[in-house]
Amino acid sequence: MDIIKKIKKLDFPFGEYVVIGSSILAALGLRNASDIDVAVTPSLLRKLRETGNWKEEIKWGKLFLVGDKIEIISRLNWEDYPTTTEEAIKTALVIDGVPFLNIEETILFKKALGREKDFKDIELLKRYKESHK
Repeated sequence: MDIIKKIKKLDFPFGEYVVIGSSILAALGLRNASDIDVAVTPSLLRKLRETGNWKEEIKWGKLFLVGDKIEIISRLNWEDYPTTTEEAIKTALVIDGVPFLNIEETILFKKALGREKDFKDIELLKRYKESHK
């Protein structure tokens, strides 16, 4: 899946979203990602809900908008991960015009999630950082 192309096709306004999760690993060429997770500002979430083009789901007490291999959330922070969507947008790593949760934040985010696959991703990101100093 071409993450960059798929995100650009959404035509979200720059400064109102950040791609989170494993998508940065795909964008950096470290591994493939099977889906795309995006954190958006509350105003963009409202606009997207109004289109009626997204299925709404409640997961972990948060509203998600779900599309074709894409999940959208407005509130990134939770108990184990305090960074807000707005902070993540401001500190994003921009790759080919698409803002991604930066590497340090992705490591913190994946530590908070704590799944086996997240720890594997953390190792890939740490190796990438080490080789790109």
